[in-house]
Amino acid sequence: MNAPLLEVRALHKHFAAGPAGWFKPQPVVRALDGINLQLQRGEVLALVGESGCGKSTLALTIIGLEAATHGTILFDGEPMQRSNKAQLHALRRQMQMIFQDPYESLNPLMRVGEIVEEPLIVHGSAP
Repeated sequence: MNAPLLEVRALHKHFAAGPAGWFKPQPVVRALDGINLQLQRGEVLALVGESGCGKSTLALTIIGLEAATHGTILFDGEPMQRSNKAQLHALRRQMQMIFQDPYESLNPLMRVGEIVEEPLIVHGSAP
């Protein structure tokens, strides 16, 4: 069996939820708490769940736009957390995140072809 293209091990992402008091610790929201997954080459992953369950946080953490509190993210066997800016940019060229709100993610002034072509231009992959 081939190694997974994407592997997430014991991923945690916690956010501060207010100030700490004199005698109480800072409250924390545990957005992700021990997520494990593997994605093989050629597979498609769809995250489905209730609003606020951590779908976007998981995707943002995987692509490196949010820092993980704890855990490991491997892309093609390499740890993403140790990647420098150039390496992260190259990794992101191989991933795509489709945001859940089409009114926020799709510009009504652009044609569908322009919307699809835009990330290719940004990453220098346009034909």
